[in-house]
Amino acid sequence: MVHKKAFTLIEMVVVTALVMIIAALVSVFLTRSLASYRISRQSVLLEENAAGAMRTFERGARAAIEIQSADSSEFSFLRYTDLVSEAPVKVRYFVDGGSFKVGITEPSGSFPIITYPTENESIDLIIDNITNTTTIFKYFDGANIELTDSFNIASVRMVELTISLDKNGELPPAPITQVTKISLRNMKNNL
Repeated sequence: MVHKKAFTLIEMVVVTALVMIIAALVSVFLTRSLASYRISRQSVLLEENAAGAMRTFERGARAAIEIQSADSSEFSFLRYTDLVSEAPVKVRYFVDGGSFKVGITEPSGSFPIITYPTENESIDLIIDNITNTTTIFKYFDGANIELTDSFNIASVRMVELTISLDKNGELPPAPITQVTKISLRNMKNNL
């Protein structure tokens, strides 16, 4: 007489329950790992976008030759974009809603009567998802002292840009903030 060994119903239920528990744990681990990866990736993208916006602003503003306006949400100036132009272009960095933008206005007329018609301004988006929409610019004199309230724009020698980004409000990743402070090279008075 040969006895066949087989699994009992209780053994099958226990094994099935253990497999389901292990599968659930693996599923939770994978879900959390993917969520963590997504948050890290979005955070890195926000950092890269903010750094790109900073570089764009730095390249444009360092060559300013004359400041046109300077307040907490807008900075405009004149600068030459090449060595052969008779007149500089007008560059305007500003906040529009949650977007940081740059406007370029080509000169109109001929020297010495040059104008910058606002209807000719070409506007490009630099970066979206800005949360500090009221104060992004601060201004400093040649001694690195912050200029506050109403100040003479002729005394501006440095500009600080602060950008805070948050892609999806309350959800991770946390908002990021980047700051750059540049010297207006062509406006130094210690040359």
